[in-house]
Parts: sequence; C-alpha cells; structure tokens
Amino acid sequence: MSPEPRGVFERAELRRWVVAGAAAAVLLAVGAMFIGRELIAPDPAPPQPRAPSADEFARFTDAEAAFSISYPAGWRRLPSPNPEVRLLVEGDGSSMLVRVTELGVDVGPKNLDAAKRLTDKLVGSVDQAKLQRRPRRVTLGGLPGFLYLYTFPDPVTGQLGAHAHYFAFRGRTLITIVFQTVPAKRLASLAPLFDRIGESLRSIPG
Repeated sequence: MSPEPRGVFERAELRRWVVAGAAAAVLLAVGAMFIGRELIAPDPAPPQPRAPSADEFARFTDAEAAFSISYPAGWRRLPSPNPEVRLLVEGDGSSMLVRVTELGVDVGPKNLDAAKRLTDKLVGSVDQAKLQRRPRRVTLGGLPGFLYLYTFPDPVTGQLGAHAHYFAFRGRTLITIVFQTVPAKRLASLAPLFDRIGESLRSIPG
C-alpha cells in the first residue's frame, strides 16, 4: 500500500488505486506550470507515450462539487467509498485521484502563504516523502494553489514511487489532484499527459 497524506487518502482506496508497475500522482493548482520541466531525473527519460487527441478524452463533470476535468477515455473509473473522493481513474500505467474538501475558511491569492502551512503538513505526512524541489505556486483553471513533486518508497512494489501533488483553492473549498507513478523515473515521460489533464480542470459556477 502506498504512503498517503493523512486525512487525504483512505487506505482501502489506495489499495485499489495503486496499479502494478505504475500509477499516478497529484493534480494541483497549476496552469502554466509543467511537471516535466520541474522534475530533473538522473537517468535519460524513456520515450514519451503518444499523446491522446482531443476526441480521445472523456469529460467528467461533477455538478455537486462544482468542477469538471478531462482524462483519457480509455482510462477506467474506480469506485470510492469516501464521498470526498469525487473521481478515481487508472490507465496506461497511471492513475489519478480528485478529492474535494471543505475548509471552513476562505483561501485566495492574498492569504495563500498561510494556506501553504496546511499543504506542507499534508505532504509531510507521507511516509519518507522526499521533495524533488521546493513547492511552487501555480494556477489551475483560474484557481491559485501549489504543486509538490516528491518521491516515496512504495511498500507494495518495493520501488521508489513519485507523486505530482496539486492543491487548488476555491474560496472555502480545496481541490486536490494527485498523480502517482511507480517507478518514480516514469514521471518524466508521463508529465505531458499529466499536464494536459491538470490544465483541463474547470470550476463550475455554483
């Protein structure tokens, strides 16, 4: 079972979420931030998988949680018993989780630095997480937030895994998107796809 930020992931969910040989990490609050440009891999990156065309993406819309996001149509949706986990998908050796949490306090560009104490805590709760660089401010679908890239020892495979963990703040709501991949070196080749998925996040007016 992969390590998880406490209070963010349920253990039972992650057992289903992690896929053999790969899976996904986080989605964010990003926009112009590109994962591939942020992570420096010590080994040459493997060939990048073919990028799906626009008609090969499915659009997921959650009217209740007021957001939508696209993902490859061939990916498989998985059920989650946790009502905060609004979308859980896997495919092509990758996986993605989208979680929506009510914070009880408004967060925006002006108090984003204070909110970073929360995101630091969540990422810091991942067992043996090792940041690949300092967290960066990002914007995703017009929402401000942070992007964390970090590795962790995956107890399921015994390999080093990687998370691209995005936090996007929408007033009193926190949208968390996590891409996970095992082994960690696959993140470089999957980055263009993760970027495209993340940049498709849209907030739906309530």
